[in-house]
Amino acid sequence: MRAEPPLSRQISTVLSIWVISVLAGLAVFGAAIFLQWLIYDDWLHDGGPLRIVGSFLTGALMCAVTYRWELGVRRRKVEMLRRFETIRWMNDRIRNSLQAIECVTYAATPEATGQVREAVNAIETVLREVLAGTDAEYSGEPESRTELTPR
Repeated sequence: MRAEPPLSRQISTVLSIWVISVLAGLAVFGAAIFLQWLIYDDWLHDGGPLRIVGSFLTGALMCAVTYRWELGVRRRKVEMLRRFETIRWMNDRIRNSLQAIECVTYAATPEATGQVREAVNAIETVLREVLAGTDAEYSGEPESRTELTPR
């Protein structure tokens, strides 16, 4: 099973949204013309002119609906990507602060290092759980850090 591409690659460009919308509109226009020909000419044997205006309006409406839909999908993905980047930034800041707390605690009172280590591990566990769904790089174990143990 193939993994999904990163979210940043799933965001459609405005050009691709336009292309998809126009193709959807043309497909609906073509289907409407074909159905008119099939019903009026083939089944009813009424060989009059095709009603192109209604079919064109249907195709134009489909193009507009598809364009709005795809723009909404794009907007949601961009917003989600911004949230994930904010979470990633916050994660880095929190982990850097935790490392500083560990080092200061070890330098000031080595006997309290065990309790601080437990608290830091609890915070890192929560961070890992929160970040597990946002990015594959955060779903594994955190980077190996040097253990601070009193001598």
